[in-house]
Amino acid sequence: MNGDSKDTEDKNSDPGKDNAVLKDETKHNKLKEDENVSEKEVYPKKQEDSEHANNGEAETGNNLHDITFENLLQLVGTRGRWNVLLFVLCAYSTFVSPMQTLSYQFLGATPDYWCRVDPLLDAGWTQEQIFSFAIPINEEGKHESCLMYDHNYTRAVEMGYVEAAATLHNNTAIVPCYTRDFNRSQYQSTMTTEWDLVCERRALYSTTQAAAQIGKFAGAFLLGYLLDLYGRRRIVLWCSMLSILSAFGSALSPVVEVYIFMKVVIMAVMAGIYLGCITLLMETSGRRERTMVSALFVVPWALGYMILPGVAYLVRPWKWLQAATSLPTLPLVLYYWFLPESPRWLILQGRHQEALEILASAAKLNKKTLPSEEKLLATMQLLQKKASTEKDTDLSDFERNTKRDHWNAVRRVVSVTKKYLAVLRVRELRGRALIVFYCWFTASLVYYGISLNATNISADPYLYIFLGGLLELPSYFLLWPLMACLGRVKPLALLYLLCAIAILIMSSLIYFYPAAPIGLLMFLSLSGKVAITMGFHLIWLFTLELFPTKYRSLATSQASVCARVGSVSSPYLNDILGELVTWAPSAVFSILSLIAAVLSIILPETKGRALSEGNTIEKRADSQGKNNLGFSVETDHRTRFLKTTEADDGEPDTKESMTTHI
Repeated sequence: MNGDSKDTEDKNSDPGKDNAVLKDETKHNKLKEDENVSEKEVYPKKQEDSEHANNGEAETGNNLHDITFENLLQLVGTRGRWNVLLFVLCAYSTFVSPMQTLSYQFLGATPDYWCRVDPLLDAGWTQEQIFSFAIPINEEGKHESCLMYDHNYTRAVEMGYVEAAATLHNNTAIVPCYTRDFNRSQYQSTMTTEWDLVCERRALYSTTQAAAQIGKFAGAFLLGYLLDLYGRRRIVLWCSMLSILSAFGSALSPVVEVYIFMKVVIMAVMAGIYLGCITLLMETSGRRERTMVSALFVVPWALGYMILPGVAYLVRPWKWLQAATSLPTLPLVLYYWFLPESPRWLILQGRHQEALEILASAAKLNKKTLPSEEKLLATMQLLQKKASTEKDTDLSDFERNTKRDHWNAVRRVVSVTKKYLAVLRVRELRGRALIVFYCWFTASLVYYGISLNATNISADPYLYIFLGGLLELPSYFLLWPLMACLGRVKPLALLYLLCAIAILIMSSLIYFYPAAPIGLLMFLSLSGKVAITMGFHLIWLFTLELFPTKYRSLATSQASVCARVGSVSSPYLNDILGELVTWAPSAVFSILSLIAAVLSIILPETKGRALSEGNTIEKRADSQGKNNLGFSVETDHRTRFLKTTEADDGEPDTKESMTTHI
């Protein structure tokens, strides 16, 4: 069959298209015709236009006809000095983040502690006398940390140690205590010793770490919207200023509640800096460079991860350590002079002259020659017009009805809630969405749980966290060849399984063989961490490929919420459950990872399959005859196919990840 017959067949196969859709298509087609006429007027074909072609770059269309922002980037250059400098500037933000995210084990290091008995201390009793008279012995042969004998200590002081031990020690009643003494020879000053964050107050210690994850969630939720509203540069600058003030200010916190609040603020603005910088990089990188840039962007995180224990080893008092880990925020002030606004965002906002100045500066650093300003400004007007038209055309009936009913607040809330839960309301997507959400939850909980689990395996926290950061680097780079060879499903299930096995063996050794070598426990724990780190990166990418365009961003954002729930839960498992049963947190991590490994097998493979870009869900049969939503595979003549378009760098050229339009 020729192309005409296929077109005729496609048109006849959809006779039920409603009038609203036909009206929108007619409007869109008319606008495209007007734009083509405008482009011909702005860019007439002239021989001299070829003089403005970029040096060493591929030709960007026929004399700038049908130009997109991607073409402008090619004219400016995507691998020049400007791009490298911008990458270094933006990637520095990921170096700062682990200093605040992972420092709580050092800031709140917990030495040995026991009940404080003020009458005996005031009377001058020795510590050995207090231990033998007031502190019970537990089943492990160690002194209790949160319990004491219910003696009349005032009378004991009057009687003296020898007589009191002989007459009063018959009372074996044991009660909890509410003030503690600490072994200052282990740690002189930490948040735990200053604010007594043990026993009934232990949850507050865990909350100092949970606050970091709550801050990340709040920052991503709120600042992501503000980045689109006010621009990347402005929000990043405000967040940078607040991060400096809050990071140093937290060292002056008078009580733990103030510190927790400051921690939420720190991580919220850090999330804003991260989102703004990665968005700016993606919007100024060429299609071929985006994969490389996104992979290298997280490398400074691993470097900060490794440097943190060295700083903590040298600076022990917690307030000075907090100040020391806040020093890397100071270079963020350089953003005021060197961080540009996103040209894409400026064009979309109609601020074309500012976008032109940034592109001209970038071209100058990259030693490229741009077309005349008049042509570039006219092109930006066309790009803005296209973007505005697509936004208006894509406005759904739901959104239009919501606008008409803006006076009905209750109906708006219900409608927005239904839209937010759209992924779970679609029967064909509900199952895979729930599996993906669970995999994100598990990956985040296990990642942070293992990263901060040094205490429960009796490992040196300085060495343990340094090695954890060092092993982040191979985790980033080993994933890509694994995906290329095995796809998505098999590596994901394998990584969760390897993590489960490694952590289960470690947990079993702690339970059955408490004298197991610490080196072996660290090896097993960090092996599980490498696997879960790779799995975390993979499930992120996999989620983007699993859902059709209409639901892709929504599914990813909801999965991120599940991840934050996991990361908030991890410190409570480590600190509270781990203090009761040292092997229990590792057992929980292993079981959750094993369940994720089994569930991930149910997900459909996405390697080599085109993504569904439409706004409707179509059922198609895969090669095994299973329902496989959002993808098309060549099975027989009755199935309508979508061919995978391979990009120049060998990756699927999808509208979501490889788009060249604003």
